[in-house]
Amino acid sequence: MRILFIGDITGKSGRDIVSSLLYSLKQEYQADLVIANGENSAHGKGITIRIYRQLIDECVDYITMGNHAYSKAEIIDHFEETDHLIMPYNHEKRTQDNYYAIISYKDMKFCLCNILGSVLMPESVMDPYTAFREVVEHTRQYDPDFWFVDLHAETTAEKRMFVEYFKDQAKVVVGTHTHVQTADEDILNGCAFITDVGMCGAYDSVIGRDVEETIRANIEKEKTRYTVAEGPAIFCGVLIEIDEKEKRPVGIERIQIRPE
Repeated sequence: MRILFIGDITGKSGRDIVSSLLYSLKQEYQADLVIANGENSAHGKGITIRIYRQLIDECVDYITMGNHAYSKAEIIDHFEETDHLIMPYNHEKRTQDNYYAIISYKDMKFCLCNILGSVLMPESVMDPYTAFREVVEHTRQYDPDFWFVDLHAETTAEKRMFVEYFKDQAKVVVGTHTHVQTADEDILNGCAFITDVGMCGAYDSVIGRDVEETIRANIEKEKTRYTVAEGPAIFCGVLIEIDEKEKRPVGIERIQIRPE
């Protein structure tokens, strides 16, 4: 089984690059399943029902989120229509059991979940270690072969500690949130891992945010309105290959496509 995981989709530029490349990438890499992080897909913060439907229509099978999961309040009113939207288990605003999906493929079954880190992440109500233990206990009844974790966290060390601690249960841990793809993809004791998948968003930007607005807000201390960058985008993702007989990952490959 081949799983294509797409890094944080950021604003219109990110949605456009996914829309333009996904079909061909799915064919090229022979992906059986597509998962995308969509927590920045609506103007840089959150997701709308329209964007959710657009991504699903464009062959994204599941959408994970992050600290901005509830930034667009309308999505709460549409939870019954978004059964392929995975919210962070330990987000302060989570009130429903929409934090996991049990995915079956041939004779294999795994649990996809979304966990927030705790460092510099005020939306997190518990540390990721406690959160994942609780997810495992809540979903063990489905007897999954392994857990696939989108770990939405700020620091490299926190993500690395998580995978080292849980690598026997969480056979796939992909880091999201920092928007910069790291070069440490590896199989650690049978667990596929990368610190950060990267983003799909405007290449000429500050991790997807407009450069001039970011400078004025953070250096010149002006009161500005958060502005997502526009223009040609970078596409970042990873391809994870699962051995269906052994029911464990055997490969992880970075994908990065920059604008010409």
